[in-house]
Amino acid sequence: MNVPDVADLVVITARVLEIDTREAFDLIDLPAAEAALAQARNRRGEPVGQVAAALLAGLIWHRPLAQGNRQLALLAMLQFLGRQDLGLDLEPATAARDLIAGIAAGTLAEPAVAAWIAGRLHAQPAKEAGNMKRLTRRGHCEPLAVPARAGKFPHFTDRAYRAVTLAEAEAIGLRHNYVGTEHLLLGVLGVGDGVAAKVLTGLGVSAPEAKAETEQIIGRGSEPPSGQPPFTPRSKKVLDLAHGEAKRLGHNYVGTEHLLLGLVREGAGVAAQILNRLGADRAAIVEALMHVLRFTAVLDENDRLHAEIERLRLLLRQHGVEPHDGATRSA
Repeated sequence: MNVPDVADLVVITARVLEIDTREAFDLIDLPAAEAALAQARNRRGEPVGQVAAALLAGLIWHRPLAQGNRQLALLAMLQFLGRQDLGLDLEPATAARDLIAGIAAGTLAEPAVAAWIAGRLHAQPAKEAGNMKRLTRRGHCEPLAVPARAGKFPHFTDRAYRAVTLAEAEAIGLRHNYVGTEHLLLGVLGVGDGVAAKVLTGLGVSAPEAKAETEQIIGRGSEPPSGQPPFTPRSKKVLDLAHGEAKRLGHNYVGTEHLLLGLVREGAGVAAQILNRLGADRAAIVEALMHVLRFTAVLDENDRLHAEIERLRLLLRQHGVEPHDGATRSA
């Protein structure tokens, strides 16, 4: 009976807040998370409903996440139940809300929560199981050394992986039996909150226009592919170039910005033709990306300096010196 671990909580947090797992990791109060998970682990060997109740209550009481903690608690419990091939009836919509509110207020103890859950458990239908699996699927999280998705896309951020997944979906939707650079371009444009899509949008490149150009150049296939379409040599080269760009820039992850740089560096595929047709040449894209990355680097450095200042202030306080208005004075 596998109780979710901190890595699972990081992934769920990323889904709830729609952020990268690296960002999610920084938001979680790790001691609080471990305390909540230990509460559930201590129930292992007991009925499933009791373990689920301990997990839900523990996460609500210890509150490892400042924003979205109740959603995190509920999803972590549903993930746990899903791993036992069980689902939970949450209808009517107010039922779960009232349950969680009662736990948070301290009016519902674990035994009552366990009884509530036990009365609503059911064998999980395949579709429901699939939805939960996709929702709580682990991504790469560098600080926790979570394995990359099946080893296929190591160090990809959630947004970059979404872009690749969307590229595969675009290929299937166009009835193409391969994933080419044009599909990768459509994939990065499909991740609207990614750096690549924002840069391309700023240069006047939109997803509908790129798709129209794809259909004009390649056309649609006559029938859907049988199985998962493979990546072409050019699109594989783009992925390799993306890794190289990330490494060159000193990044320990591959984001949509690196995928776009890979597309630009490759330069000879259909994606490059589409970008040229839409007026976004290689130089303009690279310049825009570098501007965004430099700006991000400045913000990161600013955050690092603030963190260092706070660390020094704490150190001063520990030695009886109270920081005050940029100066120090003896305590």
